[in-house]
Amino acid sequence: MPIPKRQLSPLIRKFVNGSRLAQAETRGLGELKPVEPAARREGLPVLGDDQVYVMKYGTVYHAAWCPVVADSWDHAPRRLLVTLLAAVGERTRCAECNRHAKAARASAAQEYHQQARPTPEPPPPDAVVPLKVNGLAHGILFLAAGQEYRERFKETAVEPATPLWVDGRRDGMVVRLDSASDEPLVLVQLDPRATFRNGPYQVRLRHPLRRSATKPYAVESVESVEPAP
Repeated sequence: MPIPKRQLSPLIRKFVNGSRLAQAETRGLGELKPVEPAARREGLPVLGDDQVYVMKYGTVYHAAWCPVVADSWDHAPRRLLVTLLAAVGERTRCAECNRHAKAARASAAQEYHQQARPTPEPPPPDAVVPLKVNGLAHGILFLAAGQEYRERFKETAVEPATPLWVDGRRDGMVVRLDSASDEPLVLVQLDPRATFRNGPYQVRLRHPLRRSATKPYAVESVESVEPAP
């Protein structure tokens, strides 16, 4: 006697059919190539230059943390991916992102005109700190400063998406400062496509962004330096 086929419940059948339909709709839009976000803030992925949000089976891409992205993160975070803008294929820009961006620009412009013009803060003392290569392991570049900068590094924060510049290219991202050792260290995550340069570097300091002003100084960027002739 043949075993009767198990019948799926209407709810499960609706979910399966919906997933198959979503996969079919996105099949012709181009293969998704997820990348690591530039940073994470309290677990949330933060976009870097030329990065956008996409849904696993979505037909649009999102250039900002709009309500659609926020809802996806709340209910199905595994479906929310980050990819490069150049890799979105035939996907179209999210209309909600456009409305969100316009509202943000209008609000920022109104606030700017209502506020008094602030005077620019002078750069912090020792705004440029020379660095030397201390090692390279697993894609992390270790750059050391002199002992005299140890106290300054204790007062310096690293904010999201702080770049490493090499010959005008963004070749990596600063991930941490280590002031525990005698020679304080700057840890940089190199881009997988970057070519390691062994030579002098320097770190530029600035005053922190007001929304994350936990310390009096922040890293603006790390740059390679052409050796003196």
